[in-house]
This record gives sequence, C-alpha cells and structure tokens, in this order.
Amino acid sequence: MHRVAWVRVGALGDLLVGLASLVETLEKWPDSKLTVVGSALWTQIIEPGFFPQVDRIAVIEKRADDVRVFEIHDGKWAEVGRSTLKTQYQDCRIVFNTRVDSPRQGFPAFFAGVAERWGSAKGLAGFIYNRRAQHNGKDPLIHERDVPLLLMDEADGSVVRAGRSLSEALAISPRVKRWQAKGLPAPLRLKPDIATAVAGAAVGSYVLVNPTSSRREKAWPSARFRELILVLEKDVNAEILILGSPQETDWLREVATVGPREREFRIIQPRSIGELFQVVAGARWLLTNTSSVQFIAAAVQTPVLTLMGRATPEIWGPLGPEDKIVRGVEPREIEDMFIREQRAYESIEVREVRESLVSLDVNIQKSEWGNEKW
Repeated sequence: MHRVAWVRVGALGDLLVGLASLVETLEKWPDSKLTVVGSALWTQIIEPGFFPQVDRIAVIEKRADDVRVFEIHDGKWAEVGRSTLKTQYQDCRIVFNTRVDSPRQGFPAFFAGVAERWGSAKGLAGFIYNRRAQHNGKDPLIHERDVPLLLMDEADGSVVRAGRSLSEALAISPRVKRWQAKGLPAPLRLKPDIATAVAGAAVGSYVLVNPTSSRREKAWPSARFRELILVLEKDVNAEILILGSPQETDWLREVATVGPREREFRIIQPRSIGELFQVVAGARWLLTNTSSVQFIAAAVQTPVLTLMGRATPEIWGPLGPEDKIVRGVEPREIEDMFIREQRAYESIEVREVRESLVSLDVNIQKSEWGNEKW
C-alpha cells in the first residue's frame, strides 16, 4: 500500500476549490492511502470516512515544517500527535503540492527523498519537483479550481504545453473540461434531516440570501438586499431565509428587518461548516456576494447567483453549471482598492439582480429540483 500526500493550504474558499483536485488525486492513485496536508479547516470540511482513502490530515502550523497529525477515531478526526512535514513525507511515494505561489511545502518532500514530487514553481525553485508543470506567473487568468487540475494534466503528460498558450492548454485539459461540466464534488454525505433541522423548513421549500462578507466594502449594500427581498416575495414561491455566521448577527438583522412595520425575515446561522453544507444543499437557490459559500453551493449542486465587485469571474467566479453572476462596474479612476470595491458593488441595480434570480428560479422549477443530490 502506497501513501500519497496531497497539499492544499489557504482560507476556506481556497480549500473548497481544491476539492476537484483532491478527487482527481484519489482516482489517479486508487490503491493508495492519502494524507491531506494543509489548513485545520480540512478537519471540518472532509467528513471522516467519506473518502475511504483519506485516513490522515496533517495540519500545518505557523512554521512550514511543523504539523499536527489527525486520524479517524470513533468516526471523528482526532489529533494523534505532532510531527514535522518531512517526517510525514518519509512514508509517501508521491507528494502532490497544489500550491503554485510558494514551494514551502515542496522542499520537505525533496529533502525526504520522496520518489515522485508533483508541483510547479517559478525559477530555480522548480528543481524540487521531478513531475512538474509550467509555472504560469503571477495571477494568470485561470480559475483557482483549475490551477491544480491543469498542473496534474501537464505533469502526467495529458497536456503537452510545447507551443501552446495557457488558454489552449485549458481547452484541451481533460480534467479541467470534466469539472467545468460538474462544478465541484461534495466532501460529505448530504442529509436532508439535518438541512431541515438547521433551516427550520423542508428541503426545497426555501431559498437563501447571504448578504455578508469579510468586509463591508466587499458586499452589496444592506439597503439593496432589503429592497430586493421585499420584491422577491412576489416572485418566488419559497420562504426567503437570511444566511450568515453566528458572528454576523447585527449585519444579518440589518437585512432581515424590512418595511415600515419592521417585518423580520428568518435568520439562519449554522454552527459549523458541516451544517452550512447541509442547509445550502437544501435550498432551491442561493444569492451571495463573492464568497466561499458560492463554492459550497457548487459542491452540493445548489444553483447560485453571485454578486461580484472587483473580483475577476474567470478566477473567483461561481462554479456550478447553472450558476449566474451579476457584476458591478469598477471605477478605475479611484486609487483606493477598498473604495473601488465598494463602488463596484453599489453600481449593481436591484432590478438586474431580481431579473437574474427570477430566471434562475424558473429554470429550477422546470427541472426536478434536487432529487439526484439526496
């Protein structure tokens, strides 16, 4: 039995878009056990035992070579000790580092003498990989989901880059084309009873509006959300729920309390990433700012309309085959990036969002909603 280490670090969105690469790795080496190397959030995203090959998670601490090791005990991820990344790699035949902006997790594999080291790095740092892809430089126009997919296709010879541009390579990459049709895979079992319990409504009977973001400037104004949900009531035959985290109560109440009589729409605040997956899976559709929630929607086959400010759709846009975007106009004459982001969101009209959502909802009603996902 061989062991493969698959490396993916970053915030929640960075990890979620990596799920397609994780599944490709499992399918390429089906007889291997797999260690997921990366952020602690992996212990919340991957349901223990859902991917039978994944039996270990090595959580990277502040120092690149220091890790906490988790294994499955009693159906849960449990910390079993500490180690160095080099030590974790020593029993691996393959290390696949999906991080192309930094080789920090690749060097320990080189020094551990791992037989196959898959990755991509700029300049002389590329020597640490013996199965490598061309480095595309800073911020290439390629979706973050597709970066490791193309990397694998190049490194195993499925795509030969000689004489081909990045766009040409993407067009012929079998793994990229596969996931352009599928979106993202789910990392856990979907359970309608949990979705119903968290939402307080039956699956398929509600829609979700997620109005928050990491910063106020990176979100559509609350007043626009309030105006929208009032008119949506007449268009959508479903309960409108306001979705956010337990830390965002005040912001959510700004949106949920509408009209001259201060009517309140229900607020849903999942207590964990697992609950968030389930409640999004149970929704007919999701409306969100550019955020990690749009990738959860792609993984659980829930259509989404994403509002985008400065973000580039080709790099950070939604990934479901039926997903839509409404993008603001960025005022490039303004130097301050946060103000540019804010103005871009402010330029999005309620009418445009409403029309896109009504179109999305009509398409969903024509297709038998959600039967296949459960």
